[in-house]
Amino acid sequence: MKRNEIIAVIAFIAATLGTIAGVLAIEGFRRNRLFTAELVARAPEYGNFYPQTLSVPAGEEVRLMIRNIDTVTHGFVVPDLGIAVPQIKAGEVKVITFTADRPGTYPFMCTVWCSARHLEMGGRLVVK
Repeated sequence: MKRNEIIAVIAFIAATLGTIAGVLAIEGFRRNRLFTAELVARAPEYGNFYPQTLSVPAGEEVRLMIRNIDTVTHGFVVPDLGIAVPQIKAGEVKVITFTADRPGTYPFMCTVWCSARHLEMGGRLVVK
């Protein structure tokens, strides 16, 4: 290989690794600084809500990002706390802000019929 070709290969590798590192750094900052918690929505056959247990602090503002990575529409509700997102379309991300003042464990669930196992789609919100 000629010297110029070696420099070009090194520059290409450095640019690729730099881009990947930059994306991971921005994603880490976004998750750690901008949102209290993240929830991923998929039909029960493909994973359900993930994680199925969310822990949030009592009395503090919570920014919850819900990402629908499925091919169908989902909804999200915590009935005991009056928190609801009527629709989260396929590929969509919704961010909700709320303050849970009462410590406890509250069920959350999908509100849009998403599959034959729709009634299994849910989880727990733990307010500490």
